[in-house]
Amino acid sequence: MDFIVDAVINLLAHRIGVFALSLLTGGRFKGERGFAWGLALAVGSLIVLAPFAATVAWFIYHSGR
Repeated sequence: MDFIVDAVINLLAHRIGVFALSLLTGGRFKGERGFAWGLALAVGSLIVLAPFAATVAWFIYHSGR
């Protein structure tokens, strides 16, 4: 079960990363192999995790008041 969830999250992060990087490069980025695949996965993971990190930071900021 963990393998299936991991594969789905990796695929989702890769697709989001490819979309974001292709927007930045004018559609030339494909992210199909090697370094490009890893770069797309890293960018997609950052985009997927950013809302959670922002929420935690917001809670920490407002808990000090």
